[in-house]
Amino acid sequence: MGLWLNVPQEPTELKRRLKQMREVLCHDDPDNASCENRVIWSSNDIPRYLWNEWKDILKNHGYTWQRFLSVLKLASGDLILWALKDSLTWDELVKRIMKLLETYMGG
Repeated sequence: MGLWLNVPQEPTELKRRLKQMREVLCHDDPDNASCENRVIWSSNDIPRYLWNEWKDILKNHGYTWQRFLSVLKLASGDLILWALKDSLTWDELVKRIMKLLETYMGG
């Protein structure tokens, strides 16, 4: 049984802010993966955006905010590829996240 989640509109303003944060926080080493990971997770903006779009459906499938965050953490690299590296489209990112959410839905 699938989650039947929609692909929300790409949050381009959020992406722009994350890139600005990377410039400030990672200016000494812009390719530092650990710094980029901190940028992605420092504000929880991406998880909050997706949760607000999907929470009703996810809650019906047993997801809480905390469980959602723990599954989304598995997509940290993909979040960086979309937000900071421009090497993953929004649709690709969301489809990967949906697959993770479906995979861990019963656990």
